[in-house]
Amino acid sequence: MSSQASIAGWRRVVLSVTLALAASGGVARAAEPVLSPITVASRDAFWAGDFDEIERQNAYFRQPGRIEPSGISQIYLFRKGLNIVLKNKVENAEPYLKELDLLTLQWANEHPKSAFAHALHADALLTHAWSYRGGGYVKDVPPQAWKDFHAYLRRAAEYLNAHADVALTDSYAHAVLIQVAKGMEVSREQMKAIANDGLKRNPEDFGLYFAVQETLLPKWGGDARAVDDYIKYATEQTRERFGQGMYTRMYLNAADDQFGHMLFENSYADWDKMKQGFEDLMARYPDSPSRLNSYAYMACLAKDKDTFLKQFAKIGKRIDRERWGTNPERSVEGCRRWATSL
Repeated sequence: MSSQASIAGWRRVVLSVTLALAASGGVARAAEPVLSPITVASRDAFWAGDFDEIERQNAYFRQPGRIEPSGISQIYLFRKGLNIVLKNKVENAEPYLKELDLLTLQWANEHPKSAFAHALHADALLTHAWSYRGGGYVKDVPPQAWKDFHAYLRRAAEYLNAHADVALTDSYAHAVLIQVAKGMEVSREQMKAIANDGLKRNPEDFGLYFAVQETLLPKWGGDARAVDDYIKYATEQTRERFGQGMYTRMYLNAADDQFGHMLFENSYADWDKMKQGFEDLMARYPDSPSRLNSYAYMACLAKDKDTFLKQFAKIGKRIDRERWGTNPERSVEGCRRWATSL
């Protein structure tokens, strides 16, 4: 079957599934935040089934130096668009996920030398697995869901193993493999080894550091000390690029994923190091209002009033709600009131 015919088939199937779900009230289209044009382009190409275009985008964003003015890697923004399609919220997810499994497998079969094709199919299987597990506590997982969760994880792992010679030439496969390994409770050292191998393929796939960090959080069986040790390691590995910035970025991620408003109480985050990291990032990548918001919010949590007032004044009306934790309106209000009190 030709690539063009495959694409046409994809469009027909995706459209038919989407329309069927929409007719039954199954497609949930929540209001989206403003997305990067890179994210929009990969999302739209995936929805349309234009895999030649997705392959082209992946090859382009994997090249060295593809970093946004904010310091975010473009490959991360590209994969974010893929995830929107893979994790599209529908009322009855099973038919949708099965179609993704079959259609990504079809594309991988038609492009056996494409590392990206194999990684995308493994990612579809991974997404299917986690649809059973969910991201909550173990106690909240339906007992009957565990069997399917582990079955799809094994399928993803076995598929990557069978196509390792091709798939593992793209660090995307390593990102998928870390998430597979997280569900299989693979050791921390093995997680780090997977990330390090991926970073050899693409030294600027910084998302691999964050993927490993997530597996070390207390909610996934890790602990605050393990998180801190790995953040320090990743900071040294990226010091030439970001200075102390990776320390700050990874602790911001830890706050979002686990520690929240209690970051400085429940983790080993050091405000002096985070503050230096913010300064290093702002010096290298000044075009980042969202980072300015994070800087002000962290200064508030660290009770550094002078730094908070300085950074908050720079924000002006550019409040980024996503940077102020849960209940952001109250966070902004509370920090402002605290900083202006006698």
